[in-house]
Amino acid sequence: MTNSIRAQINPNLLIWARESCRMDMEYAAKKLSVPCEKLESWESGNVQPTINQLRVIAKTYRVNFGALFLPEPPEVFTPPVKDYRLHHGAEHGDIDPEITIDLRTNLNSREIALELEAELGEQPQSFDLHCSLSDDPISVAKTIRSALDITFEKQKKYRSSRVAFNEWRNAISLYGVLALQSTKIALNDMRGYSVYFEIMPLIVVNRKDAYAARTFTLLHEFTHLLLRSSGLCDLSTDAVRPSTDQRLETFCNAVASQVLVPDEILLSYKQLSGVSKDGWNDAILAPIAKDFGVSREVILRKLLDHGLTSRSFYLENRERFTQEAVEYKKRQKGGFVTPSIDVVSSKSKHFVSLVFDAMNNNVISRNDASDYLGVRSKHFSKIETILGGK
Repeated sequence: MTNSIRAQINPNLLIWARESCRMDMEYAAKKLSVPCEKLESWESGNVQPTINQLRVIAKTYRVNFGALFLPEPPEVFTPPVKDYRLHHGAEHGDIDPEITIDLRTNLNSREIALELEAELGEQPQSFDLHCSLSDDPISVAKTIRSALDITFEKQKKYRSSRVAFNEWRNAISLYGVLALQSTKIALNDMRGYSVYFEIMPLIVVNRKDAYAARTFTLLHEFTHLLLRSSGLCDLSTDAVRPSTDQRLETFCNAVASQVLVPDEILLSYKQLSGVSKDGWNDAILAPIAKDFGVSREVILRKLLDHGLTSRSFYLENRERFTQEAVEYKKRQKGGFVTPSIDVVSSKSKHFVSLVFDAMNNNVISRNDASDYLGVRSKHFSKIETILGGK
């Protein structure tokens, strides 16, 4: 049987594939459901894995099956980002294997998008927005809102955090950024990351997060691009970090906050007058948050920044908001996301549309499109229906 045939490969390719997703021997053996001794025997060349075992290895390490038959291994993948999540105990360069795989996968999607744009004759769009840490966050935020053409009148029409997230994401995509969503990384491990390139920079946010939180992460990472600082972020400003990193993350948060909720607009609300520091409630916060398409916590945090509430009151309510979000997530469990919705959600309308344009113009085959999107071609008609509703 084919599955029992031994794969005649260079064992160094197995080491390359494992190290490219930053798995040590013990971690990889557990993911492959084999004893460490067996994996060691494969990597030493004492025993060749079967074709079937090699397919499992390729799937686990997320590498092309054919790449494992190369005569010599390519360079080991090095994540091109800095880790700003140091309060989790991580060290620089110590990036989780699952995040490494996610990053490598999304960078590959970017390469595909660039190739398809070139094949379709589309003019590459340079990312020309920039700022520095010495700039005023309010000024930077105004520049971003202007560049993305998001006015408060538009924001007020969104009326839900889901719509708001999709509109901000679409605006950022139109500015030449590939904005994707991660679907497999635990939220405690990663909120988002960005990788700067002059052409088609990359932003990835965690789809397991609430919509309002994803929007904030999206704009936090967008600010990283303006600073030309690729990063893996959790957005916490309470963490103990090197002072330079702390300053950078605080700046990105400040800009994101001002982009979403400009001070001059928020402070014009009549509902803010005459309320004691500990008198803020959902009846006041929720309608304002809805106008901006953000969470109640974002509004309360803004009030704290302006000395309109106390830190203890903010922290107490932040905990309440978090618990409410956890309970809401529990109630939502069990829902099924169809493959057509899933691929547009994770890969973005921009990327999926690009793949379909290439396929419809005979630049790539249906099989290629299926590979690029990670879905069977039988879902294409439903995907096109979703794209048609944009």
